[in-house]
Formats: sequence, C-alpha cells, structure tokens
Amino acid sequence: MGSSMAFWRAAAARRGLTVRELEPAIGVEIGGVDLAAPEDEEITAILRGACVERTLLLIRDQQHLSVDGYVAFTRRFGGELDIHSRQDLCVPGHPEVFVVGNVMENGKAAGAAKVGLNWHTDHYHLERPALFTFLHALEVPPVAGETRYANGIAAWEALDEPTRARISGMSVRHSRRTLFRILFPDSTEEQVEAEGARYPDVVHPLVRTHPESGRRGLYMGGEWGSIIEGLPEEEAKSLFETLLAHMTQPGFVHEHHWRPGDVLMSDNRCSLHRATEWDEGQHRRRLHRIILLDDARPIA
Repeated sequence: MGSSMAFWRAAAARRGLTVRELEPAIGVEIGGVDLAAPEDEEITAILRGACVERTLLLIRDQQHLSVDGYVAFTRRFGGELDIHSRQDLCVPGHPEVFVVGNVMENGKAAGAAKVGLNWHTDHYHLERPALFTFLHALEVPPVAGETRYANGIAAWEALDEPTRARISGMSVRHSRRTLFRILFPDSTEEQVEAEGARYPDVVHPLVRTHPESGRRGLYMGGEWGSIIEGLPEEEAKSLFETLLAHMTQPGFVHEHHWRPGDVLMSDNRCSLHRATEWDEGQHRRRLHRIILLDDARPIA
C-alpha cells in the first residue's frame, strides 16, 4: 500500500503536476492534466493512485472536454460502464452518460434534478457495485448545489474498539425497489416493480476491505433503502443512523463547490456522497455522470 501511494506522488512531481489536499481526511486536487489528451498510462496510474489513497480526486478546467472524450477517459480505468435504466435522462447517443440536474428539452425533463439528495455510495444495490464515479460539471448555479463526500475508511479508523468489534461482521441489505421509488417519483408503479425484479435485494458487508489499499472502511450503502441485518428493526435503524452520523461529520467530509469544467472522480468502495439543493427556479445545473462498475463483490 505504501509503495503505491508513494509512486503517484513522486510521479506527479516528476511530471510537473500540482497536488493540493482538499481536506485532512479526504480529497486531493491535481492540476496540469488535460483529460482530452491522448491516453498516457502513467498519468492514468497517477490519477488512480490519488483517488484510491484520498477517496476523492478533483481535476479542474476541463470545459473543452467533449462527451466522447469524457467517455474515453473513464474507460482507461477498466471495468464496465453502467447503463442507466432511465435512458430518457441520459445524453442522446451516450447511454452511459447520465444527466444530473434540472435540464429541460422539448418541454420534458432531460436530466434528474432530485437524484443524489441522500447520503449513498453509487449502485450499492448491485452484486458488483460501483467502483469509480465521475462527474463533469457543465452548468452550475452561482450558489448552492454543492456535492459532499465522506471517507468511510477514516470514519472506521476513528471508531472506538468496542464499536469496531461489534459491527465488524455485520451485513447490510440494500433494496433497489425502495430506492428507485424515492429517486424517481415520476416513475409508474410498473416501472418500480420492473426495477425491483431486475435488481433483487443484495447483502453486502457493513465493514469492507478495500481491495487496492487493504484498509477497512464503513460501507453503508445509502440512507434510502439500506438496513443492517440480524437486529430488531428499530435497533437496526438506530445503529445505521448512528454510524451514518459518525461517518458524515465534518472531519471526514469534503463539500465541493462546483465550477464549470470540474471533473470529480470518487472511489465508491468505502465512501458516501450526497448532492445539496439549489434554487431550481432561478438557476440551471447540469452534471454528466459516468459510473464504472466493479468486477468483484465487496469483501469483509
């Protein structure tokens, strides 16, 4: 673990890239990178190493990055690109690019304004959930509309030993049907049931070992549709809420204030994130989201 972390920092310095920590517990900004440039394997390794070590990676000033270029960049990290169920909310011709924001085209919603307004890790409802999530900001409101990220590894390491011993072997059940109904309130009941049939409930460990760093971290799923197994319902809810409050306290969180051209890459394997509200009546917000799926199930 240590050698890989040392590699990306030394390589970034050698390549003339700037490195700035966002918060003590989470996040790093790397400057001097053009994501539209032809693939450079060392740059890709630097970016991956930075994201794995720091959970969240910021690359600014990518206004010139086309949709095709954005997709090509995300493919450099391997894995399978997710195809969203709501194709009407994706970029036409790009089923892997989901539009987040209050975008209207031809009198209809062409993006999801309400998605992500809860703490979650992406696609926790899948057997092989999200690996990395990429967000590219095209239009952002002048105020509000931030996105917050929480580091589950730092949160786990800060827990007292009795709590860690208690929860270490616990599991969480995740329901896509419940989540989908909340995320997409305009969906018909038929669509909700089809989504639930397509994605049955899955169970993942509450405490997950990161496959690249070897560190352990809280893997909560999301505050909508997730519940700890093996406990009475009220006790399960109370424990989940206690751990969620612990993980999302300011010391483990970065709140990102968007600028047009920002690209954020986040490691879903031990993290949470959530969007925040903005004045949708006055300002447009458009982010392009790509989710890279993992090739393995989470392990405790």
